[in-house]
Amino acid sequence: MLIVSRQIIITFIIFFLIFFFEIGQVVWIYLDSKKRVDKWGILWSILAITPIFLPMLLPLPVIVYLLVTRAFSTKCPNCKVKISSKFSSCQNCGWKLKEKCKSCGSPLKEEWKYCPYCNDKIGRE
Repeated sequence: MLIVSRQIIITFIIFFLIFFFEIGQVVWIYLDSKKRVDKWGILWSILAITPIFLPMLLPLPVIVYLLVTRAFSTKCPNCKVKISSKFSSCQNCGWKLKEKCKSCGSPLKEEWKYCPYCNDKIGRE
């Protein structure tokens, strides 16, 4: 009898921890999306609720949220507005983020010595 009740208590504690970790994950995703002024904050929170029904997916919503919200954007060093990493200049303040190739006009990275689009040598001043 004591062994059965101990197993029930341990099972209850595990489910309790999983449930509160899940609730914390939903709250964190919602608050983070509000702080980042993300218009999809409620949808991200709904996505984060799904592991309540399938606990083996517990870390998946946080991983997806972090990859999608942080992988494809940066902040402008001048005005701190969120911008796409593909942009050559900030859409808010016009700050020049990347140089453009003088031959073809494609954005260049700082470490490149040749333009990968037209093979022109990059002359930096």
